[in-house]
Amino acid sequence: MQTLTREEHAALVAQLEADEARIRAAVGAADTPPASPKQPEAQDQVDLADDEVMQRQDDAMLDHYRTELADIEAARARLKAGRYGICTECQLAIPYSRLQAYPTARRCMACQRRYEQLFARD
Repeated sequence: MQTLTREEHAALVAQLEADEARIRAAVGAADTPPASPKQPEAQDQVDLADDEVMQRQDDAMLDHYRTELADIEAARARLKAGRYGICTECQLAIPYSRLQAYPTARRCMACQRRYEQLFARD
């Protein structure tokens, strides 16, 4: 089983930290309510529908960010347990190139494909 070098490990930890900082900054910006106009404007059905669509998009984005933060936390737990970079399914090393592209990866590509085929949404 090929393990990560010290340099690869440090680079991935730094990438996790940078990703978390980026996400937290985006979440902070998304949680900030927009400045309201001084005089409320009358809104028609189209305006109300647009507002609802924007709110749903914001909610979906916040859910996505929460999932990413949970994935980062899970990756940190694997780091602490000495299991980071090890596939949770087959117990083989996850290639560094996969971890560079997706530092919170829990599975190697073969196991991830199998997982997605088993749990694909119809």
